[in-house]
Amino acid sequence: MDDKTIAQWSAGPRCTVAEAAELLGTSTQTVRRMVRLGQLIAWRPNPVGRKMLLYRLQVEAMSETTQHSAVNQARLLQTTFNFYN
Repeated sequence: MDDKTIAQWSAGPRCTVAEAAELLGTSTQTVRRMVRLGQLIAWRPNPVGRKMLLYRLQVEAMSETTQHSAVNQARLLQTTFNFYN
């Protein structure tokens, strides 16, 4: 992640962990794990609260990347195992 990309994300909308999980098609626990591993950027708007916010544009980009990888893997499996012939 470069500074320009992060600046673009920060200028856009925010989302909650639940909204990020829905966009990514995962659980909220998986989103929290991705934050802990540094794959997603999140922060607490209230330091003593539990709620976390994420950059929605980053989550959407992660979703696109994940979808693209899944399609490539499916194509590889299809050509490797030739399921349809």
